[in-house]
Parts: sequence; C-alpha cells; structure tokens
Amino acid sequence: MELLQERADDWRLWSLEGEASLDEEDLVELVNVTGHPVLAGFVMDSDCLVLEGRTRDQETWRACLDRTAMSAYMAEADQSVDDWFLGPEEAAERAVAWARAAGLTPVPEAIAEILSKRSDPFVEDLFQEFLDSLGIEL
Repeated sequence: MELLQERADDWRLWSLEGEASLDEEDLVELVNVTGHPVLAGFVMDSDCLVLEGRTRDQETWRACLDRTAMSAYMAEADQSVDDWFLGPEEAAERAVAWARAAGLTPVPEAIAEILSKRSDPFVEDLFQEFLDSLGIEL
C-alpha cells in the first residue's frame, strides 16, 4: 500500500495497486483493528469508482461515483448498476450518516450532487470532491 495523502484529523488516503478490492470482511476487520470508520474506493480505469463505507455501528453501504460510466461497465457483464449500488439519494443519506458517525461535518447537498455527477475528466477528482463534502478536509 502507498500513502497518497494525509488529510486533517489523522485521515489518510492509501492506494492499493492491482485488481484487488476490499471485501466486507476486510472492511469489518479494518474498523475493528483501527477503531475508526473506513471508506474504501475502487477506481475503474479513472472512469468510475465503487464506494464502500463502514463504521462500528453501521452496516456497509455501497455506492458509485459516475453512475453513467458504471452503468456501461455493468452492461458489459449483463448486469444493472441498480442491482449493485444504492441510488444517489439513498447513497447520499448513508454517506451523511457515515460522516456524522465518524465525527465529521458533512455537506449533504454537495454529497447528493457529487453522487449524481459525471467525472470530468477523471473520477479521482470527483472522489477528492466527495471526501471534501464528507468533511474529510485537506
């Protein structure tokens, strides 16, 4: 793993190269080991991003950034984005609850907007906006 960025209040952004992503057990273990909430993002060719968040008291929630691009990826596998990810409104509610449980001050309107946006040009930029809107500041 490579440390990409340090943010306020000891938040860290790490990169795990390769095709592996964190599964449910990994997220639970990270929360248990660190005692802190976890937010994971799996970047798909800089087009779209799978988001998964978990706190000690909250079940894992899953959403995506750039739903349109994710729909194209899912269609290639004859699946629907709606089968795997929360819609933008429900995802925003879960993300806000996650942020508040993490002791952050989220901006709900910004979170909802970002979850409905297209990435331009890279989803990593949209992810940075998402972190800011959660209250994980630089």
